[in-house]
Formats: sequence, structure tokens, C-alpha cells
Amino acid sequence: MTGAVPSLTKTYPDGKPYCRMPEVEEQIARLAELPFDEIVERGHISIRSHPQFVKPEALMHFLRATRLDNRDTRFDALFPLVLRRLLLALPKCERKVGEDIRIDGALSDVEDRVRGRFLELVALDRAGGDRMDFFEVHFDEAVAKLRMKAAKAVGGRARRNVALEGDADSGELPEAVERAVGSFDDPDDAFLSDPIFRKRLYPEIDRLKPEQKRVITMLLANMQTHSSDPSAPTISKALGCDERTVRNRRRDAIVALRMALGLGADQ
Repeated sequence: MTGAVPSLTKTYPDGKPYCRMPEVEEQIARLAELPFDEIVERGHISIRSHPQFVKPEALMHFLRATRLDNRDTRFDALFPLVLRRLLLALPKCERKVGEDIRIDGALSDVEDRVRGRFLELVALDRAGGDRMDFFEVHFDEAVAKLRMKAAKAVGGRARRNVALEGDADSGELPEAVERAVGSFDDPDDAFLSDPIFRKRLYPEIDRLKPEQKRVITMLLANMQTHSSDPSAPTISKALGCDERTVRNRRRDAIVALRMALGLGADQ
């Protein structure tokens, strides 16, 4: 498993190639000098602060490198380790309450969907191609993308079974409910509160147009777009514009941030 670490071939929409983090490249090069059994042994370590912890991006690299093998021996040894890293990157669907183990049905559904999609991607990747290159760039972010897509699908299925009540006078739905069911046709903004993206999110917010940046900053401060309570602080009041203008700026900002983070305009 020695030799130079091959570059990734997938590119971003602007043509820039995907690149592993320098520390990942360095670890791959070091591990490639070790016997395969040693790599597997270290791959069992899940404590990130451990000096012999293998980064998930590096594990993913070695798993994908087995595509050239004539037998599945190495793949069979590495795949359970990579799958375990995938599950560790997901929110736990089980929690202990007293002597009981409670399972969150929605999180369990999300985990099943993510695992299933990951298995599909690995199977397709075994035939070659660059579809899983991003897992060697930012493994946790790649898993987060799968998780958000799965959560959206699970949430959408659940929403169809919920009766919604509107305002008795106007018949309009509360803003929080309308956003949940997509009445405003807004792009998915779940990444705003996802810690996986936090390090890269704030620099991208700073690059937004000033009017978009102000809206996103206020949203992150949990300020409402508008309110029927005249005394409540709202983004509309703070910016001196109507509710529709705020929503348009929010939508454009979310699309810009999603594209900057490699999430696409929507998922």
C-alpha cells in the first residue's frame, strides 16, 4: 500500500478539484508504510484524541483503494470500520431513561436511510468513479449531507400525517408551521444549526451581500421574520422592510450559502 497518495478527480462546479486536508494526506502516507493488519488494528480506535486514531477520511481512502484488489479480503476487513464511523457521525437514536432504552423513531428512520444510501454509494463506487471523493475530503460533512437529505424525507413523510390548524380569522398558518411544510417554498436551512458546518459557515456569511448578511445574522439570533404582536422585535421592523422582502433576502442568502458549502441550491 506504499507509493504517492493519488489525487482525487472530482471537481467543484467552478472547476476547482477536490483536495484532501493536508493532515489527511500526511496520515495516509504514513499509514501506507505499515502492514495492512496494523492499519486495521488502528482503525478500531474511535477516540479522536488517541495518538493512533485513524481519521475517517483516511479509512475511506484505504477502503476505496481495495477496488483494485482481486479478492475482497481487505475490503471485508475495512468496511465494518468505515460503517462504524458513519454511525458514530449520526445522532444517537437510542437513549437510556432509568432502566429503559428509548428509541427515537424519526432518528432511527434517518439512520436506516443514511446507512442504506451509504451502502448503495459504496457498491457503486466499487466499480470506479469519483462519486465518493468528498468522503475523503470531509467525511463528517459528507455524512451530514446524507443525514439532512434523509431527515427531510422522513420529516416530509411525517408532515403529511399531521393536521394543521390555521388562524381562525385569516385562515393563515403560523409562520413556523408554514416553514415546516414548505408553504414558502424556501430552500432547506437545516445546515445553519448543524455544528458540522459551523467552522465554514461564518466566513461564508461574511461574504454575503450586506442585506442578506443582516437577515441571516438575525435569524441565527432567533429573531422572528414578523409577528402579530406589535411589541415583539422582528427582522422586518429592524430592517424597515416588509415581510416579503425579508423572506426573499433570506431565500437568496440560503441558496448562496448552500452553494458555497457544496450542498447545492437545495436538497
